[in-house]
Amino acid sequence: MFSCSVITVLLLFIVSIIVSKNVEGYQPVLQKTVEALFTDKSQVIYPGACKLITPSSRQAKMCKRNPSLPKFLQIARNQAIAACEEAFRYDRWNCSLVFNRKVKRNIFNKIYRETAFVHALLAASMTHAVAKACASGDLTRCSCYGSFGKNSSWKIGGCGDDFKQGKRVTRNFLEFKQAGTDQIGQVLKQDVVVGIDTMGEQMREVCKCHGFSGSCTTKTCWKRLGPFNSAMGLLKKHFHHAVKQKILNYTVKRAITPKLRNKLKVDRTKLVYLHKTPNLCISTKGRVCKDRNNCATLCCGRGYITTKKTIHFRCRCRMANCCAVQCDTCTQEVDIYTCK
Repeated sequence: MFSCSVITVLLLFIVSIIVSKNVEGYQPVLQKTVEALFTDKSQVIYPGACKLITPSSRQAKMCKRNPSLPKFLQIARNQAIAACEEAFRYDRWNCSLVFNRKVKRNIFNKIYRETAFVHALLAASMTHAVAKACASGDLTRCSCYGSFGKNSSWKIGGCGDDFKQGKRVTRNFLEFKQAGTDQIGQVLKQDVVVGIDTMGEQMREVCKCHGFSGSCTTKTCWKRLGPFNSAMGLLKKHFHHAVKQKILNYTVKRAITPKLRNKLKVDRTKLVYLHKTPNLCISTKGRVCKDRNNCATLCCGRGYITTKKTIHFRCRCRMANCCAVQCDTCTQEVDIYTCK
């Protein structure tokens, strides 16, 4: 017969395993959607109205109401992945889904710093794609901007990049409100909000004058977002300043109360993650550095191999026959640095 103390220890051990699995393995629709969009870069068409992913009933209804939505989800996915790979090209993590080729640890297995960033990145990209689609008239149910202030004498017209609509569609499609009130849900929602707010900070007012001889009697003004890549600097800054939050010892069904929130000291303007990133040094073998200084970080002290490469580029361009541009082809030998 087991003593009560032994049984108690065994029960606590089993409960701790269940709690750990719940915290690490629980995936709300929000996380599943982000993972599906960031993972699948193929041209696979899924059954249902959303085409890019296997949708929830709520997402399927949104795609049915607006058949153009999948097109802009595709744009959002492509521009997010392209911008991420460009921005992290010379970092130890280069937007790969796997941290370590040998262990094959996926970034979506837990909530790492990189996982938090991808949630913010895709939320920002979706907001941008929908806002731009509103301005072009490719998406319906978009609001046009009114006056920018009570004292404004400008004539406002047209429809700008509709950030509010982009934010609304992104939150609804990711099922933001249904992500949960537990720690995982709160962390994922905060990361999404950081991404959307980053996009909102890129809004700029653009005006066009109207009148005889450029007198600017009236102005037509609207809001405009820059290229998505223009937001990557701020998003990457959020990545580097992300905050690791302590994992609370409770099941995923327990909500975050104001008392627990104060205990966690959550800064609403920062990305939040729960798990430490595994060692990335093994995965940088064979990677190309930007320069020697970059190799010192990227190669993790293992050193690098220098090789020569001949590149061809256009040079000595000039006007010919009034309107044509003619260029010579020049060659140059450059050094390529590759991590050992």
